[in-house]
Amino acid sequence: MSQEFITLELARIYESQGYFQDAFDMYQALSTQIGQKDDPERELEIDAGIKRMESALEERVLDPLADTSPGKGIDLLMEQWLILLMLQKRVNLMKQVKSRL
Repeated sequence: MSQEFITLELARIYESQGYFQDAFDMYQALSTQIGQKDDPERELEIDAGIKRMESALEERVLDPLADTSPGKGIDLLMEQWLILLMLQKRVNLMKQVKSRL
């Protein structure tokens, strides 16, 4: 990760979009820079961000089905759609077999 792109604003954006690992990495990188700025309010916000991301990542490990990462919902919907499509095809096939009897 390039140093010029490590900002608190970008960490917040990653967090809001569900990119928890990226946000965590950015908050960690920011925490190493805290001594350079000596801003206690910023330090508190970074520490709070690290704790939120640790919690979010831990929840994801404990309950992988509750994964809220971007694209996860689409994956599940696509899987359900394919299953329903396959079941519909089976039902139609069974209807054809029944009509021949």
